[in-house]
Amino acid sequence: MTIVNSTSLLGSNIRDARRRQGLTQSALAVRAGVTQATVSNIERDVSPPNMDTVLRLLAVLRLELVVQPKPDQALKAPWEDG
Repeated sequence: MTIVNSTSLLGSNIRDARRRQGLTQSALAVRAGVTQATVSNIERDVSPPNMDTVLRLLAVLRLELVVQPKPDQALKAPWEDG
């Protein structure tokens, strides 16, 4: 599992998965219902993607999004004391 903690790493992971599957940016865009420019911008970290776009791309690429607490973070909410 790759831990992604920046939009640039997200973009490079999407690009790598797209290439492994033999898809062009245009083909991925059509399947995900976004523009080729959007895919290009995400892969090059030109503009941060919205969550809907990320989920669409991940679905096409058969990638999974896992959300978990950072290892160095306490499990308390920021508004809790101590």
